[in-house]
Amino acid sequence: MRFLPVLALFVVGCQPVLEDVPGIDGGPRPTSFKHAHNDYEHARPLLDAIDQGFESFEVDVWLNGNDIGVSHFGTSFKGTLKSLYLDPMAERVQRRGFVGKSFGPTFLWIDLKQGDPRLLDLLATQLGEYPFLTRFSDEGAALSGQVTVILTGDDAGKKALVGRPSPRPYARDSNSYRPDDPPADSKWGAYALNYNGFLSWNGVGTMPEAQRRQLENLVNGVHRTGRQLRLFACPETREWWLAAKAAGVDFIGGDDLAGIAQAVSQ
Repeated sequence: MRFLPVLALFVVGCQPVLEDVPGIDGGPRPTSFKHAHNDYEHARPLLDAIDQGFESFEVDVWLNGNDIGVSHFGTSFKGTLKSLYLDPMAERVQRRGFVGKSFGPTFLWIDLKQGDPRLLDLLATQLGEYPFLTRFSDEGAALSGQVTVILTGDDAGKKALVGRPSPRPYARDSNSYRPDDPPADSKWGAYALNYNGFLSWNGVGTMPEAQRRQLENLVNGVHRTGRQLRLFACPETREWWLAAKAAGVDFIGGDDLAGIAQAVSQ
């Protein structure tokens, strides 16, 4: 189940070589969403990226006393998940009917920096308080909301959360990809993969043909499972963003909001 109505592997050195995987025929080309990596580091969390037309936002969370704090390293907290994201999103939905600059899907990637059971309990409780979030059910189709939460980060923590009874206001990603992964379901709907585990191009000049083919095979393999793809630790260059869009990468992200917006929106 993809979030939107909605390969054989050979090891060579440190990177896999993905065999050709045909694209999915007969359907619309996947939309590439602009993804704000560590969005909370910008001067105005959420709002700076929205002003640039972003649809996807990433936030790192830790247990901070009795609340969920937002921080990269677990110190110097920028605020709480509720104050920086959930409440502002709720206010925008109530006032405008949607979160982004214009109507359309919005994604909130919550990066679990800890697997502490207290953090998991708090997160499940807080997310359950917001009816505008997409609900995922083990018994049928998801109930689409104005924002879809994707859990990333701590593997045991996100798997424990999606193992709770449905409907759940979140699904999870995986930080590893295998060609024999099972089809998407109500628990697992995306991949967040390290660019350097699959590609070696530095993002400057023209993407080598072998690298372009590798990227397309990865995208097609992911889409064959019914999931969406985000790559992280990518080059921060216009050439990379354009290549990712051409290949059909679902979430194209980084820290340069203006650069990403210009490349992905054209």
